[in-house]
Amino acid sequence: MSSNSKVTSWWGMTRGDIDATIAQVGLNLAQMIIPVFLLLPVGISAMFSVPHLLPGYALGFLVGGLGLAFLGKEIRNREGRTDVTAHVYGNNVPAILAFTLSIMLPIYLETHDQILAWEVTASAVIWTGIIKLISAPFAKTLRTVIPMPASMTVFGAAMYSYLALVLLQRLFDNPLVGIIALAIVASAVLAQLRITRFNIPPFLIVWLLPLAIGIINGYVKPAWTGFSFTAPWVASLGPVGALGKALPYFSVIVPMAVYQILQDIAAVEGGAAAGDEYDARKVLLCDGLGTLVCGLAGSVVTPVVYALHPPYKAMGARIGFQVWTPVVFMAIVAFGMTMFVSQLFPWSILSAMIAYVSIGVGMATLGRVPRKYHNAVLLGFVIPCGAIVISALNSALSALGVQLSNPNVQTALNKSVYWSSLQGLSSGFLFLVLVVSAVLTELIDRHFTKAAIWCLIASAFSWVGLLHAARIGWGAAPQYALGWLVAAIIVYAARWWADISAI
Repeated sequence: MSSNSKVTSWWGMTRGDIDATIAQVGLNLAQMIIPVFLLLPVGISAMFSVPHLLPGYALGFLVGGLGLAFLGKEIRNREGRTDVTAHVYGNNVPAILAFTLSIMLPIYLETHDQILAWEVTASAVIWTGIIKLISAPFAKTLRTVIPMPASMTVFGAAMYSYLALVLLQRLFDNPLVGIIALAIVASAVLAQLRITRFNIPPFLIVWLLPLAIGIINGYVKPAWTGFSFTAPWVASLGPVGALGKALPYFSVIVPMAVYQILQDIAAVEGGAAAGDEYDARKVLLCDGLGTLVCGLAGSVVTPVVYALHPPYKAMGARIGFQVWTPVVFMAIVAFGMTMFVSQLFPWSILSAMIAYVSIGVGMATLGRVPRKYHNAVLLGFVIPCGAIVISALNSALSALGVQLSNPNVQTALNKSVYWSSLQGLSSGFLFLVLVVSAVLTELIDRHFTKAAIWCLIASAFSWVGLLHAARIGWGAAPQYALGWLVAAIIVYAARWWADISAI
């Protein structure tokens, strides 16, 4: 009998749950504080950002995370299985970057009012939660309509080719620590070797041993900040009052919401691939409630259901990690230890953990999708590269104080990195992954009408600014809309090419 099967309570911690809790607490802390450091160069101090931008996330994380844990408990009780794994919940890096750099930063630079900038950005999180809740009743239908290979491609692209590539290079923030952490992951996790005589959770070793080395060589310098009670919300109705002021930023909010809804649905598909069949409507409902609470509590950080179910299940995680991760996280925030504990999870260590989970996501995607659709999957994996480059450049240019609205800057970027093309590729990139993989899947199955419909949907989304555009508005991306319209004609006409080829 394995150590995992000995755990009878649904909230109990298996060896895999301990690994998952370590990874999730560290990853959520490290990503949650990104806005603090993005805003420091423009004059918004940590003294303002830490108590305003962050604490509310802990409350929303607790609500959504426990909701997902109870959904796992439902399946466990209904099917009589103890190997059910809860869906993985956490903050969303693309939304963190988008809301910070495209909403809060411009408002502050224009008004120099940090309260206003925070209120409008928190209200953007509220709007995101509302959109998710409105979409929740239709999630199951959407999952049925979207071809399985396309859903799995979105599932894989969200983690394997986007988030991993954004964060994996940070393995070498400190080469000594990073390489040691990666070597332990390769030995103890990927190769599944027992590196001790005891059944110690491998991520515990991945965390503690490189951390000790990082402290010795001066890479990690944890500064004790003391205890101080911090409520997991901001006592202000400002974000609610700013809902109307956030409307001009719907060109940022709506694509981010659509992206997260697609990721939630794709995560459900990934869970099904691992043997745990969840109701997409309930999963999106939990995420929507968690997101809404985050915004109402004043956070500018949005959560999402991570596309990590198969690798976490393979690691031995069950339901307990999704109970204790948000509880531990809430305790860290409530005792005012956010900044201190985050120092104990440097990126050189977290990136080694991400290496494992990203490989697991990629393998689960290719394993679930029949071989004849692999070209659709591989093409979908490439598409997020535009969003990766855009994200890196936006962060760098903002830190340098370079204004993207400057025509000379635009000209230089177009000559060097084909900026306008990258913008078209990155805006609504996860929906673009969905469309391209769905079109190719339907063509492989000779469903020409369905392929044309997907092109028409992409054309409509481009016209109103949900795809390929930096703003929402009528006629936002006309050339892209026309291109997809012509593509619809081409793929519909392909039925006659198929007849000719058969002669």
